Amino acid sequence: MATELQQPLSLLRDYTRNNKSVVLLDSSGQVVSSVADAATVQFGDHSFPRQVPTNLKKSVNSDETYTLDTLIFLIQNAQLDNSAYITEGRLRNIEHISIIDKKKILDYLTGRLDTLPNVEDNKTEKRARVETADTNPNKKMRAIDDEEFVKKVVARERECVTRSSILRGKKNFDHVVILAQTLILGKEPVHPNSVGSAKPGARLVSQPSAISKIPVPTKLNSIRAKGAKLSSRDKIPIIIVPAAPTAKFTLFNIKQFLEDQVYIDSQELRESGIKKPEQVTVERKKANGQTVPYYVVDSVTGFKQSDWDRVSCVFVTGQQWQFKGWKWERPVELFNHVKGIYPKWNTDKTAGAAASWAVTDLNIHRHKRHMDKAAVSQFWDMMDNYNANSRPYLNF
Repeated sequence: MATELQQPLSLLRDYTRNNKSVVLLDSSGQVVSSVADAATVQFGDHSFPRQVPTNLKKSVNSDETYTLDTLIFLIQNAQLDNSAYITEGRLRNIEHISIIDKKKILDYLTGRLDTLPNVEDNKTEKRARVETADTNPNKKMRAIDDEEFVKKVVARERECVTRSSILRGKKNFDHVVILAQTLILGKEPVHPNSVGSAKPGARLVSQPSAISKIPVPTKLNSIRAKGAKLSSRDKIPIIIVPAAPTAKFTLFNIKQFLEDQVYIDSQELRESGIKKPEQVTVERKKANGQTVPYYVVDSVTGFKQSDWDRVSCVFVTGQQWQFKGWKWERPVELFNHVKGIYPKWNTDKTAGAAASWAVTDLNIHRHKRHMDKAAVSQFWDMMDNYNANSRPYLNF
């Protein structure tokens, strides 16, 4: 085991900066590749339990610290975007690092940053210094004097406003939620103050507020009116995939990906003799147990305005001819009205014209099929966010 003065954080940083590999061992002593499967972490002659606390605090003013496996997991998944990183952490049951602190902690571990304000001093080293001072009366007095001096300095400290401290602001944004409920969802505002101060059993009397007097914009009125005219069937969102056989997602494999969370090459399904359907219905199973249908098509022939109003997203190949004959043929107009998704291998860059379009990349791992769940989760998160803002009248 590691000696008392050895800190796992300093060892991990040293190994990362010098491109040395730590050894991850499971409970039986076998070497594993993922920290999620490990029980012990070895740094040469020193070893630590996987979840040993480090001296890297979660924030400057926090008493909680990150565990060793959380930091190793960050290094192992540094190439993932924020959404995929968080999702993979949840799947592996490993705590993720705050997105605000993720980059600077990664820079510290890789040596790009020399210091971090939330790295606390080694407590064992502090204790060793005090014990040494106890054996020498002169050193003990000097240690006490130093402690008094530090207290005086701390008493005169003033916290500086930095980029990080601004992001950790303490302002209350409940009024923004109330405003959104009133203007977009058409709900009656619930006043937190009145709810919190109400006595048990007392009736809540709605109080007039400035928010309730704000006129609803004309655009929001039109969105509500649009939703009121649709039947339950006509509120089902539509997803458009390419008809090109070489596309990452087609009508052959989109259902397996979004429902079963597994990517299968559409060419393999085509060559197996499966007949391409004219339309696919994807049944999304939400966390609350609700099942929500989505229609998937690869042709807009015969589309009416009401159909275009239901289009949630378009999977693009990067070729502009894909949009020929559409209501909006120019990508600038198209992606101003619908959500654009560009699926690609996670090791590839956005190619062709798609690099200049207002589309969002959906990264698919070429060989790691267990990562498909994270990609599907990222896709539904994007859809929920887009539909809530641009298609609130649909069932999603």
